[in-house]
Amino acid sequence: MVIINPILERDESKDDVIWNAAVVISHTGKVIGKNRKNHIPRVGDFNESTYYMESTLGHPVFQTIFGKIAINICYGRHHPQNWMMYALNGAEIIFNPSATVGTLSEPLWRIEARNAAIANHCFTAAINRVGTEVFPNEFTSGNGLPAHRDFGHFYGSSYIAAPDGSRTPGLSRTKDGVLIAEIDLNLCRQTKDTWGFRMTNRLDLYAKSFAKAADPSYKPDYIKET
Repeated sequence: MVIINPILERDESKDDVIWNAAVVISHTGKVIGKNRKNHIPRVGDFNESTYYMESTLGHPVFQTIFGKIAINICYGRHHPQNWMMYALNGAEIIFNPSATVGTLSEPLWRIEARNAAIANHCFTAAINRVGTEVFPNEFTSGNGLPAHRDFGHFYGSSYIAAPDGSRTPGLSRTKDGVLIAEIDLNLCRQTKDTWGFRMTNRLDLYAKSFAKAADPSYKPDYIKET
């Protein structure tokens, strides 16, 4: 068994800085390593920029007895380039542990991890909790909405998607569950050979564009009628 354990990581050597992190524990019981959340949401109740720091670890991939795995934590699933970098670094299975609610993201849930599996020739595991937490005191999120006592319903619906576009049925929206699936990592290579997305992805082209867009003074260059 290999365990992926999401945690709140506190660094006492750096003024108690905290990260949304996940630890990978091997079949021997040893910690292989950790990853931290790259993309911090600033959306409604999930304004995590007030307490979490953005990761500087990049896109690590962990070699396990079951294959090469990566962890795209929660909100990172909304960033296609985040999935892409884990795959470029060799991930065969990318896990996406999440805690997200229906009114915010459920319409996207069935699409994002499945699309990432197709685009990156890898397996993806979309994982979400269930339930509704009600807090004793009302709170606001600085977004102008009325005070409230819960985040909404965490809709579960965890599933695994394959690089050929197939996927498992989702788990329950309301009850805890365990999803057991047998996967063949040879499918990663087979779909890569069939579609050639990696061969035709033109990283050199995007690297130049990303370098320009990363400049704070960047302005889009529109082609206008003359």
